[in-house]
Amino acid sequence: MAALQEKPQPPDEEATALQDHSTGSSPNANITKMDLAAFDGTFAPLVRPRAVRLTPWYRSKDYFVGQWTDLSVWKSAAVEFVATTCLVFLSGQITATLEGYGTPQVGGYIGISNIVLVSTFIYATAPASGGHINPMITYSAVLTGLCSVPRGLLYMAGQTLGGALAGGILLGVWGPERATSFQGGGCWYDPSQASPGQIYLNEVFASFVLLFLSFGVGLDPRQAAIFGPRMGPLLVGASLGLVTFATSGIIPGYAGAQMNPARCFAFGIARRDMASRERIG
Repeated sequence: MAALQEKPQPPDEEATALQDHSTGSSPNANITKMDLAAFDGTFAPLVRPRAVRLTPWYRSKDYFVGQWTDLSVWKSAAVEFVATTCLVFLSGQITATLEGYGTPQVGGYIGISNIVLVSTFIYATAPASGGHINPMITYSAVLTGLCSVPRGLLYMAGQTLGGALAGGILLGVWGPERATSFQGGGCWYDPSQASPGQIYLNEVFASFVLLFLSFGVGLDPRQAAIFGPRMGPLLVGASLGLVTFATSGIIPGYAGAQMNPARCFAFGIARRDMASRERIG
């Protein structure tokens, strides 16, 4: 296991209060220990480990195999499963509602709704799981040393299964005919308007922009010192809304960058089309 050394920390009333709650040392004897997802890749900065690794993460055996038997990690993965199911379900319903109303500027409304949707879900899940709810976020956190491999694999499995469940629920709610007319809720493009290469390039670079912003405003350990512990989720949601809106009207028949593999997997299930070249994800 990698050696750890405590960071010198300035007094912080909020962090001290949180630590008192999590260790059960609060003056209120009725407060029990809270089960928090404390790892470097969480969107809740006050529960991140207050120690630095003396050994790089890529040389740490514990980073790759050390948490498979940790029950708290499995619980956090279950939270990611439930949260991803709920988020993808609501995302699909928002798209269907906007199309049902015949809204002409769908992209703008989806961009605004993504700010509220993603921010709310991160706030709701960050203490219990870190608030990733997106395999792309988890995968990038693993590659940058912020999330251990066992936690990352369990999270991505939970997110993928959650997306699959949400896709099945949406298909059941809409019925096959409506699910097809809604294109499963998104993650689709018209091949007569754009080539696969164009869509792929937009998806890759838009995803890079989202990751750059998400790390800068949410996952960077220095973020909390600048924006405070509560602004990160809101800024991540704003980043997603911005990128969604910016790419939503560039090509007819293309809803813009999707940036969530679990969501696209769900919508492919909802429209019963997992092999078409027009599908994104």
